[in-house]
Amino acid sequence: LHDGNDVRAYPVAGEPYKKNNPQDFKQRLPDDESPPDETLQALSQPLQRPSLAGADRAAARSAASSSAAEAVTAVGAVAELAPPPLQVSDRFSVCIVGSGAIGCHIAYVLRRAGCDVTLIARGENLRVLRTEGLRITIGSEESIARIRVTDRPEEVGVVDYVFLTMKVPGWNSTVANMIQPLIGAHTTLLPPTTSIPYWWFHGMKGPLEGRRLERADPAGELWRAMPPEQVIGFTMWLSAVQTGPGCVTLRHVQRGYPLGELDGTKSRRVERLAAAFERGGIPSPRVPCIRSEIFIKSLNSLAFNVVAVLGNASNGVIADVPEAVETLLSIMEECEVVADVLGLSIAQSAESRIQQTLSARMHTMSMLHDLRIGKPLELSPLWTSFEDLATLLGVRLPLTKALVGVALLREQSEAVSRQACS
Repeated sequence: LHDGNDVRAYPVAGEPYKKNNPQDFKQRLPDDESPPDETLQALSQPLQRPSLAGADRAAARSAASSSAAEAVTAVGAVAELAPPPLQVSDRFSVCIVGSGAIGCHIAYVLRRAGCDVTLIARGENLRVLRTEGLRITIGSEESIARIRVTDRPEEVGVVDYVFLTMKVPGWNSTVANMIQPLIGAHTTLLPPTTSIPYWWFHGMKGPLEGRRLERADPAGELWRAMPPEQVIGFTMWLSAVQTGPGCVTLRHVQRGYPLGELDGTKSRRVERLAAAFERGGIPSPRVPCIRSEIFIKSLNSLAFNVVAVLGNASNGVIADVPEAVETLLSIMEECEVVADVLGLSIAQSAESRIQQTLSARMHTMSMLHDLRIGKPLELSPLWTSFEDLATLLGVRLPLTKALVGVALLREQSEAVSRQACS
């Protein structure tokens, strides 16, 4: 029962990931999330954006958003999106494989930024997106975006960027092989990062360089089909839901879409994509350690979803049971030992993350929602990615393993019950 009015602003590094009042945020990128320096900009020929700070940066972003918004044409009570005119150097091609809420939102934002966007979809989603367009609601504004959509990657050909946004249960080597027509020598790949990804140790200095997570990529097929050298890391700090075929609602924005090279360096491909996200109206911090972002996002998902599934509880119900809150904290503290061993910094305490997440009392965790409607959960692949990582590092996670086991038991028992009733 979302009122559509909690689209939140972007917190800078060191600030909480969520706040309710946009005026509470400083609209300034900290040094570790700023665009590349002038020398790199000149070499890579990025978008022509002045280097601004403070209110000037906020004003520039607001002006860019307003300029894009002027390209919206009224269609009855709904707005239909037309991309703004851009310089040739601003344009690039992107294909989003997966037309769920996140995939559609990325397509909308990059289309709004003027990129050449194609969605790979199937079933009823494909039909609706083709015939009616993408209907997206952000706050109180509803828009229709006409985006190219197909179920055949070979019709698209090689593109500059490929996003894979399906949930982990739908992500495997079959999908990676299916998208090969999209991938050229210079294509940048953005695989799913809702769990610890297959490329985790690529480019990581030290004795673990090049090691593999066996259950994330059992036969090395993902590594071969999507070479880590072509990958940049990204994650999602926002909430979007699919309300029907071709229909998406953006609930709130936290950090948007952080991006980063696996080795922490600055690059043209990260800057160009981040600039397009921002041109399309969503924050995209360039981060020096994308693994930290992915780890904490995955850990939050693991802890909150396990407790929600076991308790069949929304955030508000969890918040009202001190023992449940303590369980969340225990899972996070146990798993953060893995981050400590890897030397990953955690910018926000577990207590703060728990408090912020539970403040959205009406929210139901995604895996509990999936359990209730009979969809497979992402819990097993999410947990095994953590377990494999911990095992390589010699870290034990006994509490988390026990709780995940009972949550998986509940998923299995629900499936048996539904089968018996059908």
